[in-house]
Amino acid sequence: MSLYAHFFREGNFHLPMSKFIGEVLTGYGLRISQINALGLPRITHFEFIFRANRVEPCFEKFNVFYFVTYTSGFYSFSSRTTGVHPCSRDPPKSPHGWKQKFFYIRHGVVPLDMHYRAESEGVPRVNVLVDFTEQEWYKVLTRKVTPIIQLEERVLVAAGMSMLWAPQNPRGFPIYRYQGKGRWCHGCCCIT
Repeated sequence: MSLYAHFFREGNFHLPMSKFIGEVLTGYGLRISQINALGLPRITHFEFIFRANRVEPCFEKFNVFYFVTYTSGFYSFSSRTTGVHPCSRDPPKSPHGWKQKFFYIRHGVVPLDMHYRAESEGVPRVNVLVDFTEQEWYKVLTRKVTPIIQLEERVLVAAGMSMLWAPQNPRGFPIYRYQGKGRWCHGCCCIT
């Protein structure tokens, strides 16, 4: 299985990958190596804004905001525009040369049975949740729309999306480890 360097830098991707990323990929029947450089940042940004707002992300909620597209041999996600307020803004521009910077990993590194979607299968279509606009999580996420950007490691730690933290604080707050030293934060995104 191949992974692209862009996933890790601009896409905020980590190994082991989060359960949410796996849920999105299996929900649409895609393999991670079939996602383009713009697709993965949308998934990780979505997971981040959900976790930062203390809402558990899931595939059905992701599907409310995004649908799958297919271009030049890769799948990606585009924002829905009908009946949905956006949860993100300023999508990243396509980086040049991202396809040339890849490496192979064993399937066991990503312990998930991911389907390889052939072009002949077409683009997956999944029905959107009913009455999502009345849900509290939808109101919270669309209240303040944020740009899709590369996040610092400590922000991912605060959101619980990075393995560089350990719940050693008695309150269960993340401890950010850097060069063997740890700091904890109360709440999200406020590590000093």
